[in-house]
Amino acid sequence: MRNHALKPVALAAGLLLALPAFSAGIDFSGSNIYMKFLDGDQRTISNASGDTASGADQGQWTEFELRMKVNISKQVEAGVRLQSRSPASYWTNFGFANNEGFGDPNNIYPQQSKYIKLRGAYVLLTPGYAWLDQALIGSSDWGMFDPFTIGQVRYIDRDNYNGLYFKGKLPLAGSSWEFGRLSLPNYLQANYGQGASCCSSDASQYNEAVYIAQAKAQFGPARLSTSYQWFDDHQLKPDSTPNDGRDQETFAKNKVFMLKGEGSVMDGFDVKGAYYYSQYDAPLFDQPWINGPKSSVDDHAFKIDVALSSLAPGLSLNYQYFDIGAGYFSNAASRRETDVLLTEGSESSWYGWGKSSTSIWLGGAAKDYQQAPSSAKCNAGGGGVCRADSGLKEGANGLVDNDYMDFDEAPAESVQGWKGHTFLAGYEIAKISLGGEYSRISYNYNWQNYSATGPLSNFFNLNNDRKTDILVLKAGYIVPVAGGIELTAKYKMVDDTNAGQANNATDDRDTKDTGYTFAAGNQLFGDLYGKLAWGKYKRDITKSGSKIENDKSITSLGLAYNLAGFEVGLLTQWVSGDGDPNETGTKGDIEQYRMKAFVKAIF
Repeated sequence: MRNHALKPVALAAGLLLALPAFSAGIDFSGSNIYMKFLDGDQRTISNASGDTASGADQGQWTEFELRMKVNISKQVEAGVRLQSRSPASYWTNFGFANNEGFGDPNNIYPQQSKYIKLRGAYVLLTPGYAWLDQALIGSSDWGMFDPFTIGQVRYIDRDNYNGLYFKGKLPLAGSSWEFGRLSLPNYLQANYGQGASCCSSDASQYNEAVYIAQAKAQFGPARLSTSYQWFDDHQLKPDSTPNDGRDQETFAKNKVFMLKGEGSVMDGFDVKGAYYYSQYDAPLFDQPWINGPKSSVDDHAFKIDVALSSLAPGLSLNYQYFDIGAGYFSNAASRRETDVLLTEGSESSWYGWGKSSTSIWLGGAAKDYQQAPSSAKCNAGGGGVCRADSGLKEGANGLVDNDYMDFDEAPAESVQGWKGHTFLAGYEIAKISLGGEYSRISYNYNWQNYSATGPLSNFFNLNNDRKTDILVLKAGYIVPVAGGIELTAKYKMVDDTNAGQANNATDDRDTKDTGYTFAAGNQLFGDLYGKLAWGKYKRDITKSGSKIENDKSITSLGLAYNLAGFEVGLLTQWVSGDGDPNETGTKGDIEQYRMKAFVKAIF
């Protein structure tokens, strides 16, 4: 007789069947079944992942999420999330599993097995003490801190970060304190956890954490907050023995200070300001992105925002100044979930275009860029896509996270080293909405003949003279027929130049992106919304006196269908044009069809 081990899926099913016996007071809201469908004319699959960025545009997948929350008492709440994530488990392969008679008996591709994973387990205490309002133990999205310090991570890891969080009141009215200990994932530790992010014999990496203390206060119309965080990465001393306790030494350390404030100067006139300072030291090893043995780097970051909404009826103006040091670094900063600048940034329709591109990204990304405070990534073979004129060295590693992204999602680009201005304007007249942006960006890594052994020389090119201009114009109008047809139009220009080394025209490069898009959307009937869009995009590259022209058009069809507790979304795109993605000197036709649809039932 064969004995079967109790699988997590069976356990979850058993819990559901047993609900009448013990479910009183347990909240299951938010639990859902999610199904994703990809189709495209690249006809590719992946044994590693079903995400578009990993090389697949075919297949169907199902994920299940069971959320449970219970108020044990007035002072104690507990919750957990059980999540299946089978990114390469296609509907057609039954899910590979150990000795179950299907697919791969040796479990070579465990990511294709339909496992359930424990995520989001926490205990929340609200003891009601005068000095302590809240204590959270376990998982959190860590969105209570600033994205330049400790920020949210990619949505699929949203509550995978675990730690301790405490919050209480300070004697000053309207003020509070917060303290957090974030258990730092191995891959965010120095040298990826001393070079072995999963299996190092150095046990010290499994107890590493980022600590942060934060205070907030209200002074009249002004709200102020400040924080200080620190991370000391350790390793065992080479001559340490366990007989009298094993000694450890500091391998690397990261400190970050933040001070920010916001308030209303008068009605319709709001101001925000933020200042950050970071220091990174690697006293025992050559940290590649810093460069040099026993090296260190420190830098500043500034942001100022001004919003005006009362100059004239229907008119709004926003201004932002930003100056992010080339050496500013926080290993726990947000990697893609929070957009930290006003600008739209680079032209997303060319995302993934270039020498490191794959044919999956011929149409770019369908949403505008987000700007992330983590360091940039420029991997030839990875998900971090780097412009050839970005000023980064090819192969530079960073923390901006585009690795598992479908084409309908927003890519992220690093703001490390950016400085400049953004002006936004919005105006509504006669039911026509108008908007515009102008941004002028320079870069803190614009240097000439920089030392090949100096800090950051392994990360940025030794000669940079880069600037970027961004112009965006938008218009919208609702035609009062058929329940209202939403018409939108957009023009965008991004001119990015890098003169490289002074008096050397052979490394000059100018990339000019221009494009315009027209769209029409309508509530086709009570539960179904449809949108049709067409855009024309050009990328002209001038380098070393030669010109490379790329152009494409993208036709998009989007549908959204909603019932109570049920949602369907679909985006289909047809890409057509000609260009030279790999800059070989030979243009060719560009043709691509791609589709993503999803079904989500929430209960």
